[in-house]
Amino acid sequence: MTECDSYGKILAKSDGTTLNQHIEDCLVIWRELGATLPALPEITRLPDFWKILFVAVFFHDLGKIHSEFQKVLKSQENSWENQRHELYSIPYVDKMNLPVEYSLLVKRAILGHHKDFKTLFDRYKSQETIDFEFHNVWTGKLKYHPEDFTENLRHCMAADSLTHFFNDFRNKSKQNGFYDIDLSNKIVYHELTHPFLEIARNFPDIDNQNSEYWQNLLMWGSLKICDHYASGGVRKINQLNDTHFQFLDNLRVNLTQKGSDLFSHQKTCFNSEGNCILIAPTGTGKTESSIGWLRKQIKIINGRAFYVLPYTASINAMHRRLTKDMEKDSVEYSTEIVGIQHGRLSQYLAAYLEDTSNRNASRQYERIKTLVEQYRRMIQPLEIITPFQIMKYFYGVKGFEMGLVELSGAKIIFDEIHAYDTVTFAQIIVMLKVMTEFLKCSVLVMTATLPTFMIREIAEVLRVKTIIKADADLLSRLNRHRISIVKGAIQDQLEKISNHLESNQRVMVVCNTVAQSQLMYSLVFEKGKLTKDQITLLHGRFNRSDRMKKEKGALDSNTKVLIGTQAIEVSLDIDYDVLFTEPAPLDALLQRFGRVNRKATKPPCPVFICTEGGKDDFRIYPTLIVKRTIEKLKEIDYLKESDIQYLLDQVYPGREPEQENEFQFIKTAFEQSLKSLQPFSFHKEKEEEFYEKFDGIEVLPAQFLPEYKRLVENYDFIKAENFCMTIHKGIYMKFKNENPSRIVHMRIPIWKNDEAFDHFVTIIQNRYSEDIGLMDEFKELEIDQFF
Repeated sequence: MTECDSYGKILAKSDGTTLNQHIEDCLVIWRELGATLPALPEITRLPDFWKILFVAVFFHDLGKIHSEFQKVLKSQENSWENQRHELYSIPYVDKMNLPVEYSLLVKRAILGHHKDFKTLFDRYKSQETIDFEFHNVWTGKLKYHPEDFTENLRHCMAADSLTHFFNDFRNKSKQNGFYDIDLSNKIVYHELTHPFLEIARNFPDIDNQNSEYWQNLLMWGSLKICDHYASGGVRKINQLNDTHFQFLDNLRVNLTQKGSDLFSHQKTCFNSEGNCILIAPTGTGKTESSIGWLRKQIKIINGRAFYVLPYTASINAMHRRLTKDMEKDSVEYSTEIVGIQHGRLSQYLAAYLEDTSNRNASRQYERIKTLVEQYRRMIQPLEIITPFQIMKYFYGVKGFEMGLVELSGAKIIFDEIHAYDTVTFAQIIVMLKVMTEFLKCSVLVMTATLPTFMIREIAEVLRVKTIIKADADLLSRLNRHRISIVKGAIQDQLEKISNHLESNQRVMVVCNTVAQSQLMYSLVFEKGKLTKDQITLLHGRFNRSDRMKKEKGALDSNTKVLIGTQAIEVSLDIDYDVLFTEPAPLDALLQRFGRVNRKATKPPCPVFICTEGGKDDFRIYPTLIVKRTIEKLKEIDYLKESDIQYLLDQVYPGREPEQENEFQFIKTAFEQSLKSLQPFSFHKEKEEEFYEKFDGIEVLPAQFLPEYKRLVENYDFIKAENFCMTIHKGIYMKFKNENPSRIVHMRIPIWKNDEAFDHFVTIIQNRYSEDIGLMDEFKELEIDQFF
């Protein structure tokens, strides 16, 4: 073994990046984090948080000086034996003479910045094992066992490189007014305890009520962010500033010029500090209210911002809207301020660029890859996400420590809070408590249709005393809908639908199941004598490419009839003249109503609610709630916005006993689960539990297999994914049980150089059309011809 080259040539990466350069890059992110997440010292109760992180960042890869590790990076013959470089960074932290608690924070963060502590400790070899292996394996080959910790420190950590490193640290630390280093403090190697024993084995479980818990967790996550971003080439983390909210000022000027003004609930949100709840009808500027609230919070103290929505379609639409408002589309091919992060990210970004770019496909694909990586990192200061994007951090999914850093001091807007089932709502309540109490998040919850008992539950956990509501005068002016309860099923209304179409009215038909919506599409298309561009069907069983076309069709003024499922309820900013709907719970119906006469610019528009639903509706909606809803609506001719809260409370006076038991069980179980979430740990069981909660399965309709295979083999994964769709696990099992051969699991080998990588896809052999979507009808495909 020989000493390494001079310090300036010490590598950190096999691509030629030097250790010195990597540290510099990490310190860039360290500075950016300080400006982006200023609440971390308060959250951790560590006034010196940024000083401590500075030390951790500087020392985290010092172990890469190891001469054998340098050989690994240079692809030279070596005796590194797959050790961990961070192991050899730890002893030199003691040269700092830091307070013991600070030194431990630094050492733990460094040791855990690649592997969890259990994995590290499982690799530990006792001195007895080291001696035994050296005698039986290495004698005559080396002077000492290649994994002997103290011997490695003596022989492989080049003294000249260490000296250069310490001097560099001293200079940069002094520039920031931070800690000095004691060069006279000698490391006595034979007195050292192996870090796997000293730190990994002895790390105690800490109660999350204890500040030490958050100090370790957030220091660990912050170091990993610095390391990952620097390695990924990130050099800047954008921040929100007042220019991004200029559109709100323009809105107010435009209203003033028309002799109008913001609604009172908007003004209140614009000037409110801290946690709030907003209750206001659809179409009364809740989105503007929330962004005005966000502007106020950012002025108080900076932080990340999250706009939380339940559905993918809602997220896509909100991204387009906020990008236009806050960035004015000034950044070509990219968005620097507003980000999205959900399962259908890549194909949405592809569609977004297709609308704004004429670049060739290969360049576009390269740009998409860059965008995807950016969107998955903490770069955009405002992200539009689903609650599951937050929830995964509380299940210990890989990278949870970085996610919780990102949430520290965050400003979080929960829109459409009414859309969640009992299980999800219970978990949201627990998350709200943790985020506000421990992570110092500010939260705004918005809704148009939430029962009073649920509003109280949110208010209690957010400690909100005053709820912001639309004023009585506004509510009295919003008489948008004329209620008609009609006997029979939705297919019995064809004559009425045709009559309204003949009167040149735009009609929306909402069914409770995909199969029923497909049937209605065929019936209305035939009965109404419509062209294909005049009728749009929208539900969850279109592939992703066709789904986007359908969403655009729903917004197109040429569309005379929109037929769909509950996907319509909150997904799109649309305005139709007439509604026909199957029976559903009141909150779901109110969302459907909200897509008719949305701006109240017309006289009250008719909404027809059928008394009969489909035979499988009981699987979707509680029969008792639906019955109670219809009974209440029978008492109404014109629906007044001022009556909606009363009606909701009549239909939902509280949870049914079975639901309340489920709510309390989930809430308690989730609280207990959080207590087992520990720093420096990988929670495989909890991660599996999180993913098991998703009831969707991604499938590829069989007819698209040839094109899908061609795209995958050409690495065009984004376009390939557009042929796929996600179906409910129950529907998947129904098809499989009816005919097991419907479902085929395929392996597509992808060649890279001379090595094959397996790409797997689940194929469903059902008939599919771009107009109807995936049907129940079996359609066998001769798959062998493609493989």
